[in-house]
Amino acid sequence: MSKLLKVSTFYAVIIMILLSLSACGTNDTISSQKLEEGEPEKMAKNKEGDSAKTRQYTDVLGREVVIPDQPQRVVALWSVGELLALNTKPVGSTKNLLRFYSEEEQKDIEIVGEGVMGDYEKVLSLQPDLILVYAKATAEELEQYSKIAPTVATAFFGDPFQTLRDVGEIMNKREQAEQWITAYQERVEKIRVKAANLKEQGEKALVIQFALKDIYLYHSDTFPTIFDAYEFELTDKQKELQKDEAFAPQVVSLELLPEFNADRIFLIVNDDESRAILENIQNSRIWKDLPAVKNNKVYEIQNRISTKDVTTLDWALDEVFHLLEQ
Repeated sequence: MSKLLKVSTFYAVIIMILLSLSACGTNDTISSQKLEEGEPEKMAKNKEGDSAKTRQYTDVLGREVVIPDQPQRVVALWSVGELLALNTKPVGSTKNLLRFYSEEEQKDIEIVGEGVMGDYEKVLSLQPDLILVYAKATAEELEQYSKIAPTVATAFFGDPFQTLRDVGEIMNKREQAEQWITAYQERVEKIRVKAANLKEQGEKALVIQFALKDIYLYHSDTFPTIFDAYEFELTDKQKELQKDEAFAPQVVSLELLPEFNADRIFLIVNDDESRAILENIQNSRIWKDLPAVKNNKVYEIQNRISTKDVTTLDWALDEVFHLLEQ
């Protein structure tokens, strides 16, 4: 995590000036002609109005940032799903972050780069009044984007509901965030009832990802739809591994898979090379002898499920249900 950064008074003033120049088009810009004419009282009122339209926000890195009270032009270099859940479309985001969303959800969102942190010049061209980045952004990246507009960091794969609340606070849509969470929890309760006949109580699940020619195991917190919404239990082997506080994503061998003894296996296949590895493994005796394989309870699910934003949680509820009823 980056070191905590504090915005100086001078820097905050610079940000406010940038906001007054860029927010909501050019209607609020004081032209040079008016400056020459001299309107000191009107200028003072404009400054007071601009000040009233901003507020101070402390982001997940502990940085104090002056942000618009009602952000209008947001470039999302993170937290796209949270913005969409709040019925807010960013003016720009990256191809990487948008790849899982529907055409309708992506409509009118400008692509500002391939990777997570985007392209500076493309972001600048959109004249945002707010930029969202992830908590792993470097001090240099934070400083660079802060020259364009107030830049706020949100959690890197943290608790999805807390992240939605954070974005709701940033966007001044706290009530909408709580409404979304309530509606989602109601959906979970209903779908659990529907799924009751599709699974047995106490069934244990394993989620593995085929990527970079290896098999990866992640902490169960990465897949709340599987282990929380649908209430599948952890295998004893994964429980044992997760007792280690330093547990991190790790490669597991084919030979280790029988030790998990999972009733259900959910597969994520990341790339073509990894699919070839999976197809080869599926012909092995070890794979064929796994209980989940023998009982035809192996499901391939899109790697979107590992992104864990709230919009993905909503998508995954239906996606997992459809897999279970196959």
